[in-house]
Amino acid sequence: MNSYERIITVLEGKIPDVLPVAPFLSNHAAKIAGVPLSSYYCDGKLMGRVLYEAWERYGYDMIFAQSDNYYIAEGMGLETRKEGELLPCITNHPVSSFAEAARTLKVPDPYSDGRMPVYLDALDYLNARVGKKVALRGTGTGMFSLLSHLYGLENFLMDVGEMAMGVEEEDPDALEDAKMFHEAMEICTETLVRFSTAEIEAGANVVHMGDSLGSLNVISPSIFRGYVWPYLREYFERMQPVFKKYHAFGLLHICGDNSRVLEDYVATGADLYEMDYKMDVAKTKQQVDGRMTLLGNVNPAELVQASAEQIRETCRKIVRDGAAGGKFILGTGCETGTITPPENIHAMVEVAHSYHYEG
Repeated sequence: MNSYERIITVLEGKIPDVLPVAPFLSNHAAKIAGVPLSSYYCDGKLMGRVLYEAWERYGYDMIFAQSDNYYIAEGMGLETRKEGELLPCITNHPVSSFAEAARTLKVPDPYSDGRMPVYLDALDYLNARVGKKVALRGTGTGMFSLLSHLYGLENFLMDVGEMAMGVEEEDPDALEDAKMFHEAMEICTETLVRFSTAEIEAGANVVHMGDSLGSLNVISPSIFRGYVWPYLREYFERMQPVFKKYHAFGLLHICGDNSRVLEDYVATGADLYEMDYKMDVAKTKQQVDGRMTLLGNVNPAELVQASAEQIRETCRKIVRDGAAGGKFILGTGCETGTITPPENIHAMVEVAHSYHYEG
């Protein structure tokens, strides 16, 4: 099997030749190519070339066209500064209340607004180079996180908390805020649906819906279920016809230990869940019971700091806990650090591709 076939086989619930491996690797590719980040995330063809070269070097099974978090929000009014080896830095938020967000935010065009076209160009380039040799993963900032970028993180979380408390007490002002919040979240959901669809049309086989601000390390389960989960579910429901048409799949990425809402993750309808290193692989595998494919969960910090042999041992343990029976892909819990030693990524690939399923 080639890499594309290996990934699709696992996502279809079948057994591949060897265990697939798909690290969350993007900005590291620019680093090893000697390309400034501010050039990488502003030029789609350059991004595609750099990611292609990293795939050729390491031989993993899925290429991820990704870099930073603001490429969609910039198309909705977010202002950023971009320079050198730095990821974009926010300089101005376009909204400061839920009412203002609901009233002024517009759904952007993924083909012309912000830096969404950069990622579409990268996927176009990669699709032309690799075809059906390796799986392609498109990026996507989840709705809760997207709204926070537009609003300002600290103020957003404080206002969400106050709103949720007020709604429980049936405070009229809080109920009005909640109405405006939900209207703004619908705008963000429509935005992500349009962008994800464009990515799939450009060649993505998997689309990433990353909403790590919805982590239980940040918000409570009740806020997650009341203000984040409904939009995750709506997104995956609306994407299902597109997934079916293009034989593509949807991935949910939320950092942290989210074992208390794992059943809610399954209920979103996502095909894959990318586990953070804080999740217990064996317990997660048992609880999910084949209803989603699991991807993970090497700690990116360990991948930077440990020796190649230590990484092999870590990967072997993860594989022992997760690989049997299929529906599992070895990967990282979050983004691979730019300064990760290349030999450690080689070690991950080596462990995965040395695994053969019993029977």
